[in-house]
Amino acid sequence: MGSSFDLSGRVAIVTGGNGGIGLGMATGLAQAGAALVIAGRNADKNAAAVKGLEELGAKATAVEADVTVQAKCRALIETALNRFGRLDILVNNAGINIRKQPQDYTPEEWKCVLDTNLSSAFL
Repeated sequence: MGSSFDLSGRVAIVTGGNGGIGLGMATGLAQAGAALVIAGRNADKNAAAVKGLEELGAKATAVEADVTVQAKCRALIETALNRFGRLDILVNNAGINIRKQPQDYTPEEWKCVLDTNLSSAFL
């Protein structure tokens, strides 16, 4: 019996896909047959994520990207299109938190959290 969740031939970008929940989602998409573009700021973690996804049989690549930078977001799309010819799924998973009460944030910390967790999905 085949999977009822078949993404064969589909291409997904997963921001923050090089670890934690993002890598878990990327793994699930890969197991369903999707090709992946992983976006993360850490090149070593990106490479490890791609290796693991390829070991599952997935086509995968990574882009070192800060999703708060519009040009980096555009590069993700271009990578997906250039490498796989299409883009079907976008998982806006990248996010950060600062481990203190929000009222104790500096304005720069607040902006960083908003830009990463909210504005990046818009970009």
